[in-house]
Amino acid sequence: MLFSTSKTGHFAQILTSGLLGNAVVAQLTPPDPGQIELYGHLVIQILVAVVTIWATVRKALQKPESVLRVPVASTTTTTSGPASDAPAQ
Repeated sequence: MLFSTSKTGHFAQILTSGLLGNAVVAQLTPPDPGQIELYGHLVIQILVAVVTIWATVRKALQKPESVLRVPVASTTTTTSGPASDAPAQ
C-alpha cells in the first residue's frame, strides 16, 4: 500500500483512493440500449459459430457407419388398405 505504516499514511491513502474513485466514476456512463442490443447480437453470433464449428469437426471425426446389405429375395412387402385404387362404393 502507499503509506500503510502510519496513521497519516492511512488517511492519505483513504483520501487519494476516494478522490480517484470519484474521478473514475464521474467519467463512466452506462451504455445505451442500442449498444446493449449490438453486444447481444454479437454474443449470439459467436455462440452459433462455435456450435457450428464444433458440430462440423465432430461430424468429420466420426467413424463411417457400416452398411448391412440385405439380399433382395429376403425382403417382404405388405400392403395395407384396399387392394385396388378404385374408390369404395
